Amino acid sequence: MVVYRLAKKEYVRDLTGTGGLFGSARWHEKGTRILYTAGSFSLAKLEVLANTKSIPKNYHLILIEIPDDISHKELSIADLPSNWNSFPHPKELVAFTEQWIKENKFLVMRVPSVHSPFEWNYLINPLHAEAGRLQVIEELAHEFDPRLK
Repeated sequence: MVVYRLAKKEYVRDLTGTGGLFGSARWHEKGTRILYTAGSFSLAKLEVLANTKSIPKNYHLILIEIPDDISHKELSIADLPSNWNSFPHPKELVAFTEQWIKENKFLVMRVPSVHSPFEWNYLINPLHAEAGRLQVIEELAHEFDPRLK
């Protein structure tokens, strides 16, 4: 499986989840190593745009290959609280992630996107034993179209 990650050029290849140490988001609390990726390039772009006030500059896209033999945990909308897509996000979502990381059974957890609930984001636990099997297969500079904001 290939997943997509958009980030500032200097951070895009950091697969250690460092960003999670400095801020909280829907699926984690500050201090948690986690890597957010998306199932498509367009969803990765949508997720970035939803979390920025202006057009992002100096962003790169990487494609990450997750070996097919790595199993993953899947959360569907039915598994989540009814307000899962609200803003601010409910704290129960963080509990799902904390349990997944604590169990340490799966490298990847598939979660629905708030912005496109028929598509999936893939959270990666960089502390999992199989994290070293992830492979960056391509990196491209990406300029956002200014009409998007």
